[in-house]
Amino acid sequence: MRVLRWLPRLLIPLAVAAALVVDARIDRVPAEAAALAGEAPTQIEVPTPTALTSSWFCPVVGMRAIAPGFGETTTELLLTNMTGASVSVSIELRGRTTGRQFVTADVAPLSTGVVNTSDYARDEIIGALVEASSGGLAVTRRLTSPLGIDEARCSSVLAPNWYVPVGDTQSDALGVIAIMNPLPRDAIVDITFATEAEFGPFVVPELTGVVIPAWSSVAVDVGEHARRRDVVAASVQARTGRIAADSFVMYDGSVGRRGFAAELASVSLSETWLVPVAGIDSETHLRVRVFNPSDEVAQVVAEVTAAGVDSDRVALAIASHDVRELIVEPPSDREPGLDTLLAPTGVPLGISVTGQNDVPFVVWAETVVGSAASPLTDIPIASDAAGEAADPAGGASVTVVAQSDEPPDAPTGAASAEGAVPDDASRDIDGAAAEVLPPVLSARSGLTSVPGIGVQRERWLVVVPAEAGVETFLTIMRNPTSPDAEDAVAEDAVADVSGGDGRVVIGTLQRETLAVVDVPASGVVTHRLTSGTTRILVSDVPFAALLWQARSGSAGLSVAHPVGW
Repeated sequence: MRVLRWLPRLLIPLAVAAALVVDARIDRVPAEAAALAGEAPTQIEVPTPTALTSSWFCPVVGMRAIAPGFGETTTELLLTNMTGASVSVSIELRGRTTGRQFVTADVAPLSTGVVNTSDYARDEIIGALVEASSGGLAVTRRLTSPLGIDEARCSSVLAPNWYVPVGDTQSDALGVIAIMNPLPRDAIVDITFATEAEFGPFVVPELTGVVIPAWSSVAVDVGEHARRRDVVAASVQARTGRIAADSFVMYDGSVGRRGFAAELASVSLSETWLVPVAGIDSETHLRVRVFNPSDEVAQVVAEVTAAGVDSDRVALAIASHDVRELIVEPPSDREPGLDTLLAPTGVPLGISVTGQNDVPFVVWAETVVGSAASPLTDIPIASDAAGEAADPAGGASVTVVAQSDEPPDAPTGAASAEGAVPDDASRDIDGAAAEVLPPVLSARSGLTSVPGIGVQRERWLVVVPAEAGVETFLTIMRNPTSPDAEDAVAEDAVADVSGGDGRVVIGTLQRETLAVVDVPASGVVTHRLTSGTTRILVSDVPFAALLWQARSGSAGLSVAHPVGW
């Protein structure tokens, strides 16, 4: 009888131990799967319309000044409904001290709604979990600070590994990594840096085993840990849990540079990266940063291509856990350095970085507009496309580009009240390339920091927030090293682009064709968009695209990464 009485008691510890093992497996298996997905060349993408829900993770939708002189960052969420039915959206705002707040919104079919999340932000940093009642919802952000305006994606995935080429940590710079943990358990992360001053990973004890509390976002000031470095990259790795991460770069203007840039960190590694650039000139400082977070040396070739111009290329080795910076500049009388790429001025160009030894890496690009010594130096202002003089009060004029003109937003196919599109809508096109116009005024000063395109797609979504006095350019690039694509078209393409010649069709959410742009296999095209619009891009071959916005005021230049769909 005593044996029978004690047997259940002996089984209790065994049951507890088994539960702990099962619990650990439950927590570990999704993390391992996410890690494998993070290493694959994948991008953030819109859930299919047939999905039951859409979930998006926005690490920052409001941030107070975390360092003197850099001001508060406010955010608008842009909710794009790509389906023919209204979508109910729930926005859960999460701060470390203010708890959870909920905001609801209904987004009409085939439209973009705006929610100002800063009205609800009362914490030092606040993130948002956005969930919709169906698939087909894309979530992006417009962030505004006293130093500028920028657009950024939210993330449709959580992963244990994120990669952030921060920029630099000089006296006028602020680099911030914002980490979001939207899950009900605390996450533990390790943050390591790569800089030009250290060989191998730069490990900071204070950033080893950092706890990211459940339901919260945490901001890390990089300059507090990697002081006075010219080139800095970071790797954020979660020991437990899954996270999303943002990157912020700001220059306060104290030594000339001034600007604000925000973007979702890179969740994937790749062996091929493309950076479509609207254009550069003598006052535009373009830098490409290549970060190798792996344990092996990465052999890469970086190349500049532009239509009708001989390309320039450099080969370099990126040591394990190291970062290299490439300077892209116009030709000059002085001899280019080993880390310099020469590029033509005033024309669209593309930068490709390709691995040579099967070691994946990460690529980001930073553009600083204006003289490094004084970005507001008076420079003659260019005329706009119509030949009218730009506003003299706009200050220095730099970064002029050529572009093709998009027709007005006149519908070419009528949609029904429910948002359905006729089968023959937008298929009557002549196939001619859009007209190329002279260069136009862009921006007098500003900062952009944007990840390269690690995976080329046949379909992209770009969201252009409504804003007065902004010139918007869509720069499209094909991979110059890839073979010609097959003459195939997706069944739901916006228009008939058969022929395999690399045409990109630009249309509305209602599948109305506005322009057809021919992109040569080895070239780049910049196309002018109407501000305040949402566009879908479809081609018969994979391509990369970035959305450049230029402002004549001090807000300067910004770049938006499109979302795959």
